[in-house]
Amino acid sequence: MVSDDAFRVYGIDLGTTYSAIAYVDEIGKPAVCRNTDSLETTPSVVFFENADNVVVGSVAKNSVVTHGDRVVSLIKRQMGTKATFEFDGKTYSPESISSLILRQLAQDAVDLHGAPATKAVITVPAYFGMLERDATRTAGVLAGLDVIGIVPEPVAAALHYEATTSASDKTILVYDLGGGTFDTTVISVSDNEIVVLCTDGDDHLGGADWDARLHRHLLDAFREHVPPDVDPEDDEEFLQTLAKTAEDTKKQLSKVESRPVPLRGAGVSARVEVTRAEFESLTEDLLAKTVEIVRRTLATLEQKAPGRTIDEVLLVGGSTRMPAVAARLRAEFGWDPKLHDPDLAVAKGAALYALGRVVHREAEEKGVDAAVETIAAKTGLSTQKLRTIADKETRNVLPKAFGVKLVDTEAPDWQSKPTRYYVEHLVHANDSLPAEGELSAATIYDGQNAVEIELYEQSGAVAGREMGENKHLNDGAGTIDGLPSLPAGSPVEIKMLVDNEGTLQVQATEMSTGKELVIKVRVSVLSTEEVEEAAKVVAGLTVSG
Repeated sequence: MVSDDAFRVYGIDLGTTYSAIAYVDEIGKPAVCRNTDSLETTPSVVFFENADNVVVGSVAKNSVVTHGDRVVSLIKRQMGTKATFEFDGKTYSPESISSLILRQLAQDAVDLHGAPATKAVITVPAYFGMLERDATRTAGVLAGLDVIGIVPEPVAAALHYEATTSASDKTILVYDLGGGTFDTTVISVSDNEIVVLCTDGDDHLGGADWDARLHRHLLDAFREHVPPDVDPEDDEEFLQTLAKTAEDTKKQLSKVESRPVPLRGAGVSARVEVTRAEFESLTEDLLAKTVEIVRRTLATLEQKAPGRTIDEVLLVGGSTRMPAVAARLRAEFGWDPKLHDPDLAVAKGAALYALGRVVHREAEEKGVDAAVETIAAKTGLSTQKLRTIADKETRNVLPKAFGVKLVDTEAPDWQSKPTRYYVEHLVHANDSLPAEGELSAATIYDGQNAVEIELYEQSGAVAGREMGENKHLNDGAGTIDGLPSLPAGSPVEIKMLVDNEGTLQVQATEMSTGKELVIKVRVSVLSTEEVEEAAKVVAGLTVSG
């Protein structure tokens, strides 16, 4: 067991449907903190029992049957949005609710080690944009954690894979199908670094969607056993129980070819037979979406690194246990995918990453040799193991594009319809971090004496001329004002830089006067004041598992 609390760090996989927390033990091996049910994963579900107490985990998940209106699940899909939830006269953001899950995970670590869990790295899907990543960091802060890093899930999985198999000098594709998100990431692994080459995904595609299809299938099959004047959907308890039944049946169909499913609701009992073939047919289009994203990823890889081939394919995320996943990848690409500790690889890899971050922090003050010696003495880990972890560098890519809003003067009616806008990207999806770009723009009206700059994050790698997929950045706007009356076409130069930590800086210069505007924002959803208010709300709650 680690002997000094100051050097105990954790890796947290904050999942859509299940979460886990891990640490590196005294022999340098990643291990998972079990929860109060003695399980390694905890359902990412929160039950607001009353104004003062919330429950996280399996009890919360089971409470959906009797208190569905007070249970929140799949909150990860809301990260990076302005969604709100109301309970007992209090308002909760996705960050607030996620923080309650993190608090329970941290408590599980306390129960194991007998000391506060403070320093942690939290993972995010590779395709999470900077808004979602900062929302995850904020959730950690609200949970009372010192968030020493945010790491993409496939990077964490690759770290764990490399550490447990000694795989190096390989190009690995991580196919990560979790409970609520999907992404596919190509990573170059060598002795001293892990480099993300490209990533793509869908943060609203995951195992929960497979569950929903099976849920609907079971419901439709059950209707055949119910009198015509009875609607089973009027039985709320039956519907909630059916949701759990669908998830359980999905898992069973990964091991058996068919499964009889007993159902009871609306005063009727029935037995519905479901085969794996039926289930795979019901969800074929969902799997096809993942294959389409894989193809896009490979196309991006070819653009960035022509001729690069895939050496290994790792299956990560519990939903990759479905036999159809590996079978489809073999059929489409001729690969032999490896199921790599799908439920826990991400948390374990994050624990390794977290330990590396601590070494780097110490090294900034003491130098690498002294830092390694200090931490080895405090933790019982070997200096060789620590140095191996510390020497591993990671380099990521920008998951989504950033740009500025421009008036679309190519539209014939732009003068009569001033809302003709589009976003011009300055940095693009899959640019290596740090990323920078520049743009030459111009004033559009004679006599213009101010230039307004607005910043957006946009999904996808193709420059857009539609506003629908853009997210305006909090505090990401400013104006160069006090200008003389300028003629239309006066040049404005705009430069943008996004650093490794997600801080975006824009410098806009009106060239005839040299007047500048600098916007430096932490890409975030909540303002500082909103975070402080959220902290007060969640601090007043008791969290139990």
